[in-house]
Amino acid sequence: MLMVVLAMSCRVDPSSLGDFSPAADQAVAAQVATGLPVVGPVPASSHWHAAYVVRICDDVLAPFDSDADPLGIHSHADGLMHIHPFFEESGYEQATLGLFADAMEFEIAEGELTVPGAGTWRDGDLCNGVPGRVYVDRWMGPSPDSEIERVFTDLQDIRYLADGELYHIAFAPETAPPVVPPSAPDLFQVSNFGPAPVPWVDVDPTATLEQVQIWQVDHVSSAPCTGADRPERVLSGPARCFSAPAETLAGADAIESARAVDFNRRAAIEITMTPPTRRLIEDHFAASADPLVLAVEVDGMVITAPQLVRPPVSNRLVVSGGFSTETAQALAVILDNET
Repeated sequence: MLMVVLAMSCRVDPSSLGDFSPAADQAVAAQVATGLPVVGPVPASSHWHAAYVVRICDDVLAPFDSDADPLGIHSHADGLMHIHPFFEESGYEQATLGLFADAMEFEIAEGELTVPGAGTWRDGDLCNGVPGRVYVDRWMGPSPDSEIERVFTDLQDIRYLADGELYHIAFAPETAPPVVPPSAPDLFQVSNFGPAPVPWVDVDPTATLEQVQIWQVDHVSSAPCTGADRPERVLSGPARCFSAPAETLAGADAIESARAVDFNRRAAIEITMTPPTRRLIEDHFAASADPLVLAVEVDGMVITAPQLVRPPVSNRLVVSGGFSTETAQALAVILDNET
């Protein structure tokens, strides 16, 4: 049962704020600092949060609350969007502000905002005698000092690009200053915004797909490696040793395609798995509740070994951790079976 408390929790004092000068109307760019295409939250894996506030003219509305969570994007009257998509249809590039609106039962579209109990507001309606517009301000990070973009078009299609974004959903004069969500400090309690680790993944850019093997790791040990254990290739720090089973999947049989992506503000690899790779993963989880470690071996050395705690919901596998933009791009070229 949806419960929207519309007692006005506070008011914005326009006299205490200067005008805001937004950039020209623009679609939300699906790129961040890495310069790579942003993949979005991974269904059945990611659990992101975003702080939000809804503002009608000078009134800031109380946060939404709902017990309904059909797709894994919702709120609990805490001023936070909880973004943990259950399905492919609500994850990756499909994780949008429109799905949050659907779950909270408000409507947002270009030029129109409808909030149950607060009415419908359209571009040109007046706020204290001044024409207003419907728009969304999005901060690109958890700090109010982060870069802001003001979006007027395709509002329901605004994508969640990373954990810890801030959103100001508004009907107000076009140059009204953005209101920082009061719940913004709470993001630091529910998410980890520590600095990115120094990249450690190393790859030989001259390697080819014929030198790639994919396999389930039996166990991991410290160097020096013995017997058939495969050493880890790293830029710095101690290398580990990975034990391989007797049978492995050749790269061309395991991977349909690969690309370098941005996942949660960091460089990563997205692999499109073949049916044999998915079957390998599904067979493991059919027999065990333990995590699965999957090694990506190139020319006899393990380049990366992602740990899966549950099977992916689709044939898309996002591998993150330890990549620089350059190494992610180099590895994607090696793994891509479509080139």
